[in-house]
Amino acid sequence: MSLLKLENLSGGYDPIQIFNNINLTIAPGESIGLFGPNGHGKSTLMKTISGVLAPWTGDIVFDGERLNRAGDRGSRKWRNFNYDVVTRRRMDPKKVARAGLIHVPEGNLLFPEMTIEETLAIAPVAANGRGDTRRRLEQVHSLFPRLSDRLNSKIRYLSGGERQMVAISVGLMADPKLMILDEPTLGLSPKLRTELCNAVGAIKASGVPLILIDQDVTFLTELIDRLYLFDHGHISKTLEKFEIPSHQDLMAMLFGEHAA
Repeated sequence: MSLLKLENLSGGYDPIQIFNNINLTIAPGESIGLFGPNGHGKSTLMKTISGVLAPWTGDIVFDGERLNRAGDRGSRKWRNFNYDVVTRRRMDPKKVARAGLIHVPEGNLLFPEMTIEETLAIAPVAANGRGDTRRRLEQVHSLFPRLSDRLNSKIRYLSGGERQMVAISVGLMADPKLMILDEPTLGLSPKLRTELCNAVGAIKASGVPLILIDQDVTFLTELIDRLYLFDHGHISKTLEKFEIPSHQDLMAMLFGEHAA
């Protein structure tokens, strides 16, 4: 049985389609990476998998259970009408999180007036009683000791790197069966980037499978079993771990020899 299976998945921001006909399978215990140009639909695909955006067509099956309502999205003839008032969502983000598919989006989207301690305390609600909260909290303190010294600090007073540590910690506190990390080290200093990369490696080593989006091919290669090249809303190539070339060669695959 696959852990996650996407079948002919399409979606976007109405009325613009961003990605089309995505087929992807992750086996239990397996981690994958997505690599491609910015603005080509990787983050939109992740938001759709986690139910933040409703899929247009196709299926999302996680741990043997279909997460989205069957059938294609119906047409929306009246642009100014809120269909969500009278129609059930095609996908429920709460159901996704409770199933154990946890998404840590790009940009550490946290509540600025909450403290670190408060933020970590509400995160297990997403797990709906699944998992061992105390064990996960110990893991967070082990991975990010600097957060332990600032538990009463509000999110707004943290550095970008510290906010990213909190965001990843929130994902862990939800006891993931599969964790999506979208650009976890984007915009960080080299020192903090190394610290975050080591923490993500420790999370993988603890038995949490990953879907990882990052622009650092070396970082991806260390953690994943398979790499998907994502280009203009499509998977243009699939590479097993031993086939993953250098960053320069990957750029050539996507943009041609002159781009390398």
